[in-house]
Amino acid sequence: GMIAPSPDWFSGLYNLPLWNQATETWYKKIEVNVYAWDAGTEGGNDYNLDNKDTAPQEEISAFGPGDTEDAVFVSRGDFDLPYLQVKPVGVLK
Repeated sequence: GMIAPSPDWFSGLYNLPLWNQATETWYKKIEVNVYAWDAGTEGGNDYNLDNKDTAPQEEISAFGPGDTEDAVFVSRGDFDLPYLQVKPVGVLK
């Protein structure tokens, strides 16, 4: 789904196996973190609604941690994972 207010940021999933081939049974419960993606239709690195359209359209891409804690969807991990990491925008259950 769209991550408002940006018109070209979204999250979701695809190709999620719901069937366990080894046991030939459906999974009873699945929990999946979903992350932010950029559709590549607008320029800019923030939530501005007045970003210019990209021409030609860029490829769809996942948000990366970059090199700053101030980036959107990024935070520093805890003592086990102290480096910058992209956080999920939600959990599908």
